[in-house]
Amino acid sequence: MVEELNFQNLFIQGAIKAGCINTPTVIRGIVKRRQVKEAETAKVDYFYMDTGYFGNFKTVGNPSGRKIWHRVVKNELQKSVLESWPSDRWEKLVRGDKRLKWPGWKKKGKSILLILPNPKSCNFFDLNYDIWYKETIDTIKANTDRPIIERVKGSRGERNEYSIYDALDEDVFATVAFNSIAAMESIAYGVPAFVKVPCAAWPLASKDLSLIEQPYYPDEQLVQQHCRSLAYGQFLEEELVDGTAWRTLNNEINRKR
Repeated sequence: MVEELNFQNLFIQGAIKAGCINTPTVIRGIVKRRQVKEAETAKVDYFYMDTGYFGNFKTVGNPSGRKIWHRVVKNELQKSVLESWPSDRWEKLVRGDKRLKWPGWKKKGKSILLILPNPKSCNFFDLNYDIWYKETIDTIKANTDRPIIERVKGSRGERNEYSIYDALDEDVFATVAFNSIAAMESIAYGVPAFVKVPCAAWPLASKDLSLIEQPYYPDEQLVQQHCRSLAYGQFLEEELVDGTAWRTLNNEINRKR
């Protein structure tokens, strides 16, 4: 809770430095469903904060493997639409982690990687975790004979020791998730994904699990476009404080036209 309030306050400080007159509504964490719904009902802009999309595993660019990147999204939980932004921030992430370099689509995998969500994510969308799980398993099994590998979200230490990329290297044909960022990490790593609700992977992922054997393989150009956009939707601590995050999210930093 202290960390959540700290990062929220850092973003507010940066907003004020950038010229924001009224204190913005800042919400951090999937459990804050009531606050999000209240803001949406009142038609008030809110800024949702949580873990960044990329760069939080142990890499050259992040030797400690700490959570150094924080996503901030205006009026949604994850950036779920295609936008055009410059490539500089994404290129910096790629230099720090060679696994982010586009490898092309990997179409020869044999298994289905099922990312199990936090039940709180299901609750946010008024869905029951147990029902989602059963329907998901049943639909996959009804449409493919491929083995299913389940991945539970472990601690940060466990995820650094055996990352999503390690899991994807286990001969995975497609990833299935509720709304996990792992779905977007999968796509950027060349493995197609299926998702249930709007999330970072939404514009690049399949939604109909009955088509598990025919996943969507978007053009590389679209994948790279969205990766560049997501890189402009996550920020380091100093960028929260100095107003970079606020200016970016309010289109005061020019997008690529």
